[in-house]
Amino acid sequence: MSSRLVVIAALAARVVSAAEPVAFPTLSQEDRQRLDQRAVVVRDRTPTDHRGIGVEAMALVDAAPSEVWPVVRDCEHFSRFMPSTRASARKEENGESLCFDEIALPFPLPNLWADTRSTLVEAPQGHFMRAWSLVRGTYHRDNGAWKVLPWGQEAKQALVVYVIDSDPSIPVPSGLIRAAQTGSLPDVFKAIRKRVVELRAAPATATAAGR
Repeated sequence: MSSRLVVIAALAARVVSAAEPVAFPTLSQEDRQRLDQRAVVVRDRTPTDHRGIGVEAMALVDAAPSEVWPVVRDCEHFSRFMPSTRASARKEENGESLCFDEIALPFPLPNLWADTRSTLVEAPQGHFMRAWSLVRGTYHRDNGAWKVLPWGQEAKQALVVYVIDSDPSIPVPSGLIRAAQTGSLPDVFKAIRKRVVELRAAPATATAAGR
């Protein structure tokens, strides 16, 4: 993607330069210990209208937040590394940038897809967030956020937080969808860590190839 298109996409996605930092999740001492041990911390959240899935998950990545941020910000590249993401793209519609993704589900279930609208928050303290909301797709509701926050005294690590409030419009009990979602979360964070290493190792090649 050319530098001009990057600027256009960023503006269309509503980048907000926030004076206040993105809030940290509330963490217990046990949560902090598990994070430092490279575990994925998963919490159930009450979904809107008590329908679908509500999850908050987080893990550490051994990189500065500014290095991790593009990985979860640039939704058009998710199919290159995110588990179960069959296709992803960024599209322009009426002067607005939308993220498209298609999630592969086991046979005989149909794949899920969504066009979502993003708001990007980039705070000067090195706090980042991409929040999204459903425009259209095979969901009754698909809202969520990726947060990237500094971790450690020198902020050389990033705490990555994933929040989802989703209600797929498929004839499957919410409990099964929730189990499948939470079961895949360790692989999601593993993929993010791997992607950061790949982009660090070959930034020139990745840029030339559109990352």
